[in-house]
Amino acid sequence: MPSTKFDFSVPQRQSLVGVFVLFANTLQKSLRAFWPIILVFLFKNKNYEPFQVYVSIFGIIASISLVAFLRYWFFKFYIDYSLKEFVIEKGIFNKSKTTIPFHKIQKVTIDQTLIQRIFNVYKLELDTAGSDEKEASINAISHPMALELKKNLLASNENESHQIISENQENEKSASYITIGLVSLLKIGITANYIASFAYLVLLFSTISENLSKIGRKDILENNINQLEKLSITSLVLGFLIFIITAVLLINLVLTVVKYYNFTIKKDQKSFVLTYGLLNIKNTIINPEKVQIIKLTQNFFQKKLHVNTVEIFQATSETKRANSKDKTKIPGCNENEKEKIIRLLINRLPSYNFVLYPNIRKLFINFIIFIILPIVFGAFLNSLTNRFSINTMIIFIIIYSIIIGTILFFSFKNYRLFISDDFIMKQSGAWDINREIIAPYKIQAVKTHQFFWQKRTNIGSVILYTAGGKISFSTTNYTEIKSQVNKWLYQVESSKKNWM
Repeated sequence: MPSTKFDFSVPQRQSLVGVFVLFANTLQKSLRAFWPIILVFLFKNKNYEPFQVYVSIFGIIASISLVAFLRYWFFKFYIDYSLKEFVIEKGIFNKSKTTIPFHKIQKVTIDQTLIQRIFNVYKLELDTAGSDEKEASINAISHPMALELKKNLLASNENESHQIISENQENEKSASYITIGLVSLLKIGITANYIASFAYLVLLFSTISENLSKIGRKDILENNINQLEKLSITSLVLGFLIFIITAVLLINLVLTVVKYYNFTIKKDQKSFVLTYGLLNIKNTIINPEKVQIIKLTQNFFQKKLHVNTVEIFQATSETKRANSKDKTKIPGCNENEKEKIIRLLINRLPSYNFVLYPNIRKLFINFIIFIILPIVFGAFLNSLTNRFSINTMIIFIIIYSIIIGTILFFSFKNYRLFISDDFIMKQSGAWDINREIIAPYKIQAVKTHQFFWQKRTNIGSVILYTAGGKISFSTTNYTEIKSQVNKWLYQVESSKKNWM
């Protein structure tokens, strides 16, 4: 048992102030779930007695307080050093016991939300290879206890793992500390995640509209729409575009800065630590041995601004792979920082000596599926409904063909599979260029496929499965695929390296 000032061999409770954290969390969730009902009650039920309101509020607070205390009291955690397991016991009426073997622990995260910062406590979460969710979570412990527990869990796990030796100790020292600056985050904020931010905007307006209807104030929305209808089409379209672009950029900037503020990466023996966040501070530990896929993303604007996004995929469940919770994103790193991060993960920059290209038939097939068929289907529907004139349809077809055709062309142009003895990298994307890197010895399964009509032209597809997701490459030289697959399978069988 490692020496520590906390005896984790006996059951431990969370910090006593954790009761207030649990109370605040429960109250927050209740308000989020029932705020439309509360609004309806306030707006529609005006004939209520103040005494009834006060009693109701007191009853709700008392109930939440009791539940929070009982959750705190019956929540215990400890380490079984003899079995090398981390154990959590919880439950007020339905008791549960969660047991996590050390070797299954993939990532340890120490977070601090705004509520937890007020009470000076932290949240510790464990990710494992056998679950698609956070398998263990402790909501309110002191920072010293969180650090000690993290060290105990990782130290016990690392004692049995294979020692990774850096090929260049000087490079390892120089890469031991990386900080992603605010300027880099701003660059990422204005050049990425447009679709997600637009979706947030649509969700916001739909939520406001729905709740205005529920409280009987739909007239507010109708009055604003009537005012907009008085504007000219040109002013309306121009104003709409300016509003959407401004709102999307602001949402992007705010979300990026708030989530990834003060992003630092620090080497810690065989692992490295990620710390970031403005309101909710996250502290994540990643073991390079357990990293399955490294994904590098960069678009045209980001290339001009010299910023990249790095995503790290770790081992997940064998039945459900590549869950979004099993990846860690590092946004806004420049070329030098990107190279340092790659060296932290795989000790060196990968190089490639062979490239697989897609067959031109891939472009033709996509052209038929995404351009010809939609145009034919749209023209057929319009012939039945007479919704648009022929001239209008021609304009729509030209615009649609140019946009989709450009996307398909650049997707085909960027589609590549780079191969070397030590690494495989798939490149794809039309606007955001993604480069996914894996090591052959971490491959869990390989699937090759060839349709009967592809045999004459000798083209086919391959899918490489890892514990952190899969990489597929289609419509390429099938003979070369089979040759490379044989090499990869040999590497999997003969490699002595730990895949996780």
